[in-house]
Amino acid sequence: MEKQERMIRITLNEALKKKGRTVYWLAQHSSVPHVTLWKLSKATTQKTINLSVMSNICAALECEPGDLLEFIPDAKDVATAAVVRASDGAAKKAKKGGAK
Repeated sequence: MEKQERMIRITLNEALKKKGRTVYWLAQHSSVPHVTLWKLSKATTQKTINLSVMSNICAALECEPGDLLEFIPDAKDVATAAVVRASDGAAKKAKKGGAK
């Protein structure tokens, strides 16, 4: 069974396509080295993104950080969300019961 990593995927290619731009154009206009942008554009080399790099990309593309990121939940993330929902539901019930 292959282990799927939890991840936030960098959607640089999609953002570039939406703006009609290329990695080369972005390197020229963002002060971010081409090799850094190239690595961010490839799913297999996406590990981290520096916030100053993200800021430069957002400025050049006139976009928000959320336009460059996609959260891809795995089973652990789904389980965590279920625990949080259950905990919130129990807290609301306790609050209602104690407010009488």
